[in-house]
Amino acid sequence: MLFECIKNGTAPNRVVSFAKEYLTARGFEEVYPNKLFHPIHGGKYLITPFPDVIFAFTAGAKSRQFQSMRMAFAHVDQPCLKIKGRADHASMGCSQLNVGIYGGMKDHTWFDRPLGIAGMVALRGEDVFAPRMVSYDSGRPLAIIPGVAIHMKREMNEGWKIDRQKEMLPVVGLEKQWNQGSFLSFLGSELEVDPSEILSYDLNLYNREEPQYLGLNKELIAAPRLDNLASVSILLESLTQSDREDGLNLIGLFNHEEVGSVSKSGADSSLLQMVLQQIFHAFTCTDDMLRASLADSFYLSLDGAHASHPNYPECADITTQAIMGQGGVLKSSASCKYASDSRMKAIMNGLAEKYDILLQEVADRNTIRGGYTLGPMVGAQLPMYGCDLGVPMWSMHSALETMAASDYDQLCQLVTAYFND
Repeated sequence: MLFECIKNGTAPNRVVSFAKEYLTARGFEEVYPNKLFHPIHGGKYLITPFPDVIFAFTAGAKSRQFQSMRMAFAHVDQPCLKIKGRADHASMGCSQLNVGIYGGMKDHTWFDRPLGIAGMVALRGEDVFAPRMVSYDSGRPLAIIPGVAIHMKREMNEGWKIDRQKEMLPVVGLEKQWNQGSFLSFLGSELEVDPSEILSYDLNLYNREEPQYLGLNKELIAAPRLDNLASVSILLESLTQSDREDGLNLIGLFNHEEVGSVSKSGADSSLLQMVLQQIFHAFTCTDDMLRASLADSFYLSLDGAHASHPNYPECADITTQAIMGQGGVLKSSASCKYASDSRMKAIMNGLAEKYDILLQEVADRNTIRGGYTLGPMVGAQLPMYGCDLGVPMWSMHSALETMAASDYDQLCQLVTAYFND
């Protein structure tokens, strides 16, 4: 499941498409944000308000006035290179693409790797307000960002600041005639349309390397996009294995977490509240009933966690560390940058103890600021109890990341127990 999610999830819309296919194959019925729908208790449903965000929920078989909710969220984006609107560039006999930096990339890890192109392309439609949106994945490596030989830059092993506009431009060929419009011509041929039909696109480059097991006992997994497709995969697996009869189980996969989540598809918006209102109204529940349900509901935020590094022990907290292979991670923060509070930590630790699941707690070292998650954003939009969890991994935001296979399994068991208990 995880490997398929990584292979197919090459752009946010591609992750959502994979999730939709996975859920539909397991009996989830699609409902639409612009239409009324009539769910039944015991039903399974999915909704995609936009191509890059998806919600899925199961309705408990028991009909009650107040439906307690167990929710869990993750994000579908990762740091990458976005192709600019006027992409064509040429230098030294090479055809290149002009790209922008999305999110907090580890720039140097993107050199000398096979890169594909994926995302959405907007084509001319019959109605100007309804362009034809097409999903695209090159399915093969189209580009590479060639590194410079150490003979030309002998100080590179001592560290150097990468010029993102100069050094991060990918090469896509050796064309002598590469001018404005060449990339659109290529894209048109890929989509079998005239280039004039292409009105816009949202395309990113992605690492084409395959996920693989490694280590003497194959206990580690190295793959691109582990942050955060490991979390996406866990939510899909756990929701489809849930059969709680009382209340709603819901997952939400948002976009744009890596750049702040302030967008129509991001968690720091009113989208979740709108979706919950639509669901509750479909069950003939009022907004007051929704607010009452929130008081008896919980949510999880799943995102990659920083594992303690064998070569950099000084980066970990002195007592509260995430050790690879010792289970999923419960994230804590004295500055409230994670949603976890003492009540939710007690609940998750209780579930782990009840079902004999490995769970460890991590906190940032006081001198190092870790990343942020969806957790506090969801809690600010919908005040309720929440908790931040994750799979510990090395080299987060690299073009290739590493985690322990057993940690994925342990966290998947925990989230499944959360949905079922």
